[in-house]
Amino acid sequence: MKKTIVIHRAKFVNRRLGFVVGFVFRFVACAACIVRFEQGVWSQETEYYLQAVERLGPASKLVWSEPGGHSLDRWRPRSLIVVQGVVVSWDVDKLVLIKPDSKGPTNFPGDLVVGIEPNWKAESYAQVHQLFVQRNFRQVLQKGQSALGLSEIPRWQQRLLVSEMVDSAAAIEQFSVAARVFKVLAEDPGPELLMSRIPLPWSDEWNRLTPAWTQEVFELMSSQTTAMRLLGASWSLGGPHRLEAIEVLKALAKSDTSWIAAYSTIQLWRLSLPEEILSERIEEWTAQRDELPVPLQAGPTMLLAHRLEQANQPKLAIAQWLRVASMHQDRYHLAEQAMGKGIDTARKLGDDQLAKTIATRFSVATGAAKP
Repeated sequence: MKKTIVIHRAKFVNRRLGFVVGFVFRFVACAACIVRFEQGVWSQETEYYLQAVERLGPASKLVWSEPGGHSLDRWRPRSLIVVQGVVVSWDVDKLVLIKPDSKGPTNFPGDLVVGIEPNWKAESYAQVHQLFVQRNFRQVLQKGQSALGLSEIPRWQQRLLVSEMVDSAAAIEQFSVAARVFKVLAEDPGPELLMSRIPLPWSDEWNRLTPAWTQEVFELMSSQTTAMRLLGASWSLGGPHRLEAIEVLKALAKSDTSWIAAYSTIQLWRLSLPEEILSERIEEWTAQRDELPVPLQAGPTMLLAHRLEQANQPKLAIAQWLRVASMHQDRYHLAEQAMGKGIDTARKLGDDQLAKTIATRFSVATGAAKP
């Protein structure tokens, strides 16, 4: 016997944001998401489930996306299914879950996992995760290394903690550290939710290229690991090794690994002249972004907004930044950066009311302090 609860998210409505909302509603069906909660009857926990808890730790909450040919169907509500259970394993192909009332494991497609709230097996892991939620990114890096040294921790929890360490290093602009930590994930590819944490330049990060980092990313273009070649080439597009980077990205755009091919293609968006964006590229780029699984869309949306800003289309750029702030709240530094960019751009347009509205509405969503 299962209980299903349907929750409709509140719509984002404001008269002053008419031009933004129209664009967001056309491309962001998320505002009308339907979330179904499926959970077993907790009073009927089976012995099989209790043994799994003892061996693997408490139940976690899995957010699983409704399958379909389009990551954000514009013409009907998008559904997310939330399921409670003990995660046995999680890889590219499947997530194995034991529900409280089950007598055996249940398999979910691993690439459709769009979020997971872990119930950590070790208290030290839970503490590091809480530091991440609190945006204490330096402490995440310091304490995360010690936590990873613990034995008998489920592999999927180790990899999830590593992904949070990657995000933390990128948030404080320690890109070299982020790359080295990400290499742990890249050498043993996992689910796309984790691989989406690859620390690529999605906005104006090129401005932070140092001679040492320039040399490091140049060497990464020769890596035996495909994801690290992508990382090296993406950063090298903004430096003296631009031509080599273009060739590497064009080759990776033909990769058999779908997310590598997609991200390589999207990084090449940087080659288009600003005047080409609206006349030739915007619909193509939007379609490419929308075809990605939701977790992989955060970075490309930031890049799309950045290019629109360069093309002197601030209102369209704001719409994309608000998309990141609303849809990718688990990517803390990207969501906060997007909110900040939206506020700054609104102020440059002379619309202080819009800037205030963005700050009020999205500070709560992202957990950021109001500017």
